[in-house]
Amino acid sequence: MQPLSFEQLLNLDTTKHTDHEILDFIGELFDLALDNNDVRGIDKGIELASTLEYSNLSNQQQIFFNYYLANGWSSKRAFNRFQTTESWDFDQEELSKELFHLRSCISIEGFEEAQAELQCQIYTNLGNHFSHVGRFVEAQEYWNKALAVISYFPMALGNIGVGLFYYAGCLHIESHKNIFIHYAHGFLKKALALKKYLHPSASEPFKQLLNNIKGQWPKEFLNSNLNVAFDLGKNKQLREYREWGIENKLYLNPLNDIGALEISSHDCLHLPSMTVKLDATPKYHTLFNQIKQEYGTARFLYYEGTQLPKQSYSDKDVGLVDTLDYAEYSYNVEKVKIAYRLIFSLFDKIAYFLNEYLNIGMPKNKTSFRVLWHEEKKGRCLRSQFMGSKNLALRGLYWLSKDFFDKDHVHAIAIEPEAKELADIRNYIEHKSFKIKQYGNWGELEDDFTYSIGREEFEHKTLKQLKLVRAAIIYTSLAIHHEELGRKQKNTVPMYLPDMPYDYKR
Repeated sequence: MQPLSFEQLLNLDTTKHTDHEILDFIGELFDLALDNNDVRGIDKGIELASTLEYSNLSNQQQIFFNYYLANGWSSKRAFNRFQTTESWDFDQEELSKELFHLRSCISIEGFEEAQAELQCQIYTNLGNHFSHVGRFVEAQEYWNKALAVISYFPMALGNIGVGLFYYAGCLHIESHKNIFIHYAHGFLKKALALKKYLHPSASEPFKQLLNNIKGQWPKEFLNSNLNVAFDLGKNKQLREYREWGIENKLYLNPLNDIGALEISSHDCLHLPSMTVKLDATPKYHTLFNQIKQEYGTARFLYYEGTQLPKQSYSDKDVGLVDTLDYAEYSYNVEKVKIAYRLIFSLFDKIAYFLNEYLNIGMPKNKTSFRVLWHEEKKGRCLRSQFMGSKNLALRGLYWLSKDFFDKDHVHAIAIEPEAKELADIRNYIEHKSFKIKQYGNWGELEDDFTYSIGREEFEHKTLKQLKLVRAAIIYTSLAIHHEELGRKQKNTVPMYLPDMPYDYKR
């Protein structure tokens, strides 16, 4: 069949074509819309998508369907909002739809068998989306997933560089900023060394940013071999714990997002400098200390429960009956369950912090991470405190909140696919019957009474939530930094809070 022109595609009669042909037309329309700078192609492609019978498509075709639509909504956002004040809106239909379709791609059975380049592009686009909405910590994971498929994929390399550059702009530790810039420079150079594989629309921005970096930082620094070594300790157990922590990017240290750097093997993240009244108590630092300590405890409990599978002598005295269904009960299992509960409680403590700091006005006994962002009245519109905000890390927290199950479906379109299951697990651990099994079915409700899940799957979900709350804690610190920079400066008296000695911890 002869290729159709842009105008022919805009006036397409779908009754004369199969679903498979229409799928190809959707991809062509989105490409031609950009080439012709004509948003009509985007609207027509989205319209055509609604006429398809999705269930008639094979799994691989469904991946392409969602990939095309994610690109379409991304392009529509560019047409509607590029370089406008609306580009900073926390709520954007285009962003929600784009995320929905990108996540749909990777959740389809057989995604790992899709073309390697397609997998890389989808992972890269997910990283770009996360970085754009302010979830720049998590963006790194998606770009690195692309590199795990093709280690030299230039779009992922370049966007890691871009992401690190803008991440650096949110930091409040100057030495960390410089290290981020050094690595951003390196990734951009790697991407541009593969320029022949890049579209000019990508290579030019990479080149401009690289030149910008070269113009602001000394050449000797950018081309040097940074010393990121750090003494992990002489104690073998401590070294192994720290190595595991940096490998899994679990330290409250932004440098850990660059990679498994030894220098990132400590939780050095604190609140930024803050301006408060002279008679104010250090209430924000008190709560942030609590959040950090509880996070560190959850991390170590998870480590002990999964990486040090020694039997505990305390279990000798706990007599149980064998229910003959391969259920597992042990001190180590309980450590992971405690970690899971701790993790979920930390999100609400972050909401409690933000409610007070941003003067949101929610009753203290009703604050939660899910409901912080919207008015309680009918319609649940975004609170005025967040409208017009250009606080990237705060926007990241808002978009992270979309990944929590909300019975009112405020975030239904962009919700994390596992959100309801994760909420159910917490509910059953806290209040109902919950069982971890070595074999058999898992992730299901047995006899409408007990939630059952496999041990490996539960540990995987707990680690995922551990990484999520780590990102949220980092966003919180950086969001406060942005807010403090925007506050009117008055005559102040500096006050320094010293580090708490290790010996104080008993």
